[in-house]
Amino acid sequence: MSDSLPARAYFLACDPDGGPVSRRPRAALLVRAAAVTDLVLRGNLRDQRGHAEPTGAAPTGDLLLDDLLADLRTRSPASWRALLRRGKNDTLQSLETQLSAAGLLEEGSSSILHRKVVVPSDPTRVRDAHARLDHALTAPLSEVDASAAALASLAAASGAGMSRSDARHHVDRLKELEKLAGPVLPALRKAVAGRRAARIAAFSGGSGG
Repeated sequence: MSDSLPARAYFLACDPDGGPVSRRPRAALLVRAAAVTDLVLRGNLRDQRGHAEPTGAAPTGDLLLDDLLADLRTRSPASWRALLRRGKNDTLQSLETQLSAAGLLEEGSSSILHRKVVVPSDPTRVRDAHARLDHALTAPLSEVDASAAALASLAAASGAGMSRSDARHHVDRLKELEKLAGPVLPALRKAVAGRRAARIAAFSGGSGG
C-alpha cells in the first residue's frame, strides 16, 4: 500500500514540511492519474484505440487499485481523460482512508483556521517521496524505472508535487521521462487544461455580469 504509485503521489503532494496535501483539486487529479498509471504498469489496463481496456491479469492485491479496476470493468471502455475526471475526489478520499487505517496518516489541524485535516504520521515519507522524485530528475536515465518516470511526468503535468519553476528547470529531462509514462499523461494534460479553461470562463462570466 505505502509503495503503490497513488500512495507515492499522495506523499509527494503533501506539504514538504510534513503537513497535509496542498491544492487538493490538483492532488486529486494526480492521485487518480497515478492509480490508473499503476494499473497500466502492472498490466491490468491497456490502451485500445485511445480508451482504457482492462486485461485478464490477476488482481493487484492493493484494495484501492482493485476497487478501481472492478469499477472500470463495469464501465469500460472509457477514454483516458474521462477516466481521470470521473471519481477523482472519491479516489483521493479512499486513499486517505486506507493510509489512515494503515497508520500512515493521522489527524492534525491546518495552519489556516485550524481545521481538522489528515497529515503524514511520519514526515520521512514525504521527504522520501521528494528524494525519489529528485533521483528521477537527475540520475542517469538507465537508473530510473518506469514508475518513477511516470510519477515525475504526472507531477509536472498536474502541478501537484512539483512546482512550475522546477518543471521548467527540468523540461529536457521530463521530455525523456515522458516516453516511459504511458497513455495517461496526455489525458492528464487535457484534464488540467480543461480545468484551467473552466476557471477562466467562470471568472470572465462573473466579472462581466
